[in-house]
Amino acid sequence: MSELVYQRKNGKWEARYKKGKTKTGKTRYGTVFGNTREEAIARRNALLGIDENNPMSSSELNILILGAGSYGHEVKETLEQIRIFYDIAFLDDNIKGDDIKGKCEDVAHYKVGYGCAFVAIADSEIRRKYADILIENKFYIPTIISPEAIVSPKAKIGIGTMIFAQGNVSAAEIGNFCLVQANGTVNAEAKLGDYSRVDNGAIVLKGEEVPEDTWLKPGKIYGEV
Repeated sequence: MSELVYQRKNGKWEARYKKGKTKTGKTRYGTVFGNTREEAIARRNALLGIDENNPMSSSELNILILGAGSYGHEVKETLEQIRIFYDIAFLDDNIKGDDIKGKCEDVAHYKVGYGCAFVAIADSEIRRKYADILIENKFYIPTIISPEAIVSPKAKIGIGTMIFAQGNVSAAEIGNFCLVQANGTVNAEAKLGDYSRVDNGAIVLKGEEVPEDTWLKPGKIYGEV
């Protein structure tokens, strides 16, 4: 992006970066400033999560977590256990902190430095909203399975889904952007619809088909007569 660096009339250096597109398709830019060209570029790289000394971290191995609440921090801890991603950062509309880059609604602005993103928001309606944005902007959306979960190698698990520590998934089919929390169980031949949530101790019985957006609260047994 060195072509987007300019010296202004006042002597300051300006480094621009793409923030997405307007409704008319025009490219939107953000800007950072520095006293020198190198300072402006360094500030832009820090904002976007780019490490020029480690090109593998420049996008593919960086991930944004949308949502910095308890769910988001569990996602981060699991990603740290997996040890795949170089840089892990948060976006959140309400919470402030040094590790929060900005607001969830601005996720497209960070596409240059973060090729991956994951929605860590429990509310299925909001999760769907941001999932659509990630798909539209062609982020890589991983499936996250805790090393401490029990998951059959025959299980089929969709993108954007999180299987928490102590979650149990047999040879079942789990949709996109689902949550299976600790001690939640999805038995063999069951199907869990997109954006569904299996809370602690909830169970989907063998062969049951759970519709989209279903929330199985703690202890609930789906398919019980």
